[in-house]
Amino acid sequence: MKQPLIASAWLTLTALASTPATATVDGDYPYQSCFEIASDLHQVPLDVLLAVAATESNWDPDARSHANAHGIMQIQWPGTARHLGVNRVSELYNPCLNIDLGARYLRELLNRNQGDLERALAAYNYGPTRIEKAAHLPAGAARYVATVDKHRTKIKGAPSAQTARAQTARAQTVAARGVMRFDHRMRAEKFAAVLNRQISSADFSSARSKDGSFAVTMTVTQTGLSPADVRRLRTLGWPGLEKP
Repeated sequence: MKQPLIASAWLTLTALASTPATATVDGDYPYQSCFEIASDLHQVPLDVLLAVAATESNWDPDARSHANAHGIMQIQWPGTARHLGVNRVSELYNPCLNIDLGARYLRELLNRNQGDLERALAAYNYGPTRIEKAAHLPAGAARYVATVDKHRTKIKGAPSAQTARAQTARAQTVAARGVMRFDHRMRAEKFAAVLNRQISSADFSSARSKDGSFAVTMTVTQTGLSPADVRRLRTLGWPGLEKP
């Protein structure tokens, strides 16, 4: 029975994800935490997953096509969905699960095509068997690959100088005021260790303060806190990151 695995993935991804309604110019995309987790888990580049979602559904978790494809990554029902272990079409409308399925399917197609991203994307759109039999990409599949590539170019584009300055200012502010205090050294050390495992864009350390408490402080990397790490820190109650 594969269903328990699907449920487990749903719980894991949902616990770490947030669901903004629209993408913003500084790269904060809908369900970005889910995309980041799926990218790490299945070793598919994040910008590829985001570009496929943009091409397939414009990040709409409720999308349904005339070809009976469903959700943000447009997983085809019943063939592809059941191949991936999904037994109910309703599961495809869980955005984080749908993203995980799309990333898993892309990894499978990359493996089948010896890492050739162009042919893997064509297979995602046109079907793996049809692409494997074709000496050259069909015109429709080639257009699909080109559209995904355009989205990747936009997604990978560097932020403007104004955005970069704003990110730096936010990072410096967070670094200055981001402190959590504990009564016991061990609690502070354990909390810092947990944060260092979960947060990739900052470093955490603990030290005794003048007032006798033990402080956990955050040092943000040069690139600033990632949107996903901001959301995780908010969940953990880190001061200074409350939503406006």
